[in-house]
Amino acid sequence: MSANPQSAEVISVDLSWEGGIAILTINNVARKNALSQQVKEDFIRHMGALSQAKECKAIVLTGAGGAFSAGGDVKGMKERGAAGVGFMDRRAAFAMSAINLTMTRMLAETPKPLVTAVEGIAIGAGMSFAAIGDYTVAASNARFAAAQILRGLCPDLGMYYLVTARCGPGRARELLLSGRQINAADAERYGLVHELTEPGKALEKALVAADRFAAVPPLAFALTKSAMLNSYHTLEACFRAEQDYQPIVGLSKDHKESVAAFLEKRKPNYIGE
Repeated sequence: MSANPQSAEVISVDLSWEGGIAILTINNVARKNALSQQVKEDFIRHMGALSQAKECKAIVLTGAGGAFSAGGDVKGMKERGAAGVGFMDRRAAFAMSAINLTMTRMLAETPKPLVTAVEGIAIGAGMSFAAIGDYTVAASNARFAAAQILRGLCPDLGMYYLVTARCGPGRARELLLSGRQINAADAERYGLVHELTEPGKALEKALVAADRFAAVPPLAFALTKSAMLNSYHTLEACFRAEQDYQPIVGLSKDHKESVAAFLEKRKPNYIGE
C-alpha cells in the first residue's frame, strides 16, 4: 500500500510573488524550519536568480507553519557526530563545503532590498537569518536565541557580524556567549528587530516595508548597501566608498530621472541604471 502523499515531509524553500516582491518561505515545518542541506541548496538557487532579476524589486524571507527557523538541523548534527571523524577531517570538510558561506553571503550581500518576517522561533542560525535582512519585522510572540553555544558549538552563518552590527558589541557579546532566549520586545529594544506586530501579521507588515524599500532607486540602494556592509568599520573606508560610488550614481539614469521627477512634480520611474 502506497504512502499518503499528503503525509510526506516537505523540505524546501518556496518562492511566491506579490507584485514585484519575491517571497521566500522556509518550508521544513516538521523540524520547525531547520536549515537542512536541501533548504540551503534551495536558498542558493533562488537567490542566484532573484539577485539578477530585473522584475524582482525586493525580497521577503519568512518561515512556514508559524515558525521562522529553529536554526541548524540537530538530527543532521547527530548523524555527522556518529561518523567518528577527527578534527582535521571535519575542518577540511567544513572548508570544502562552502554552502553555508555561499548562502549567507548571497542573502547578506544581495543588491535587492531584503526584509525578514519572523513568527515564532528564530533560534541559532535562525537568529542570523532574522538579522540578515535590511529590515526585520517580528510578531510579538517571536523568540530569539544564539543557541549554538548551548549545543557546544560556536555561532555561525555570519552571526558574529550580523548580530554585532544590529545590537552593538556589548549586547552581542552577552547574547552570543550565554545563548539566552529573548522575546520580541527585548529584540526590538536591543536593535535586532525594527518593527513589532501582532501574531500572524509579520508577513503582511514585511510586504509593506518591502514596498517602501522597492521605491528607492535600485542602483543607489545596491551601492549604499554594499558600502555599509564593507566600510562602516573606519572613517577612511567610508571615504573610499564615497569616492568609489558617488561618481557612479551621479552619472546614472536613475539620478537624472529622480531630479526630473522632482522638478516636474511626478512619480519617478527607476530602471536600475
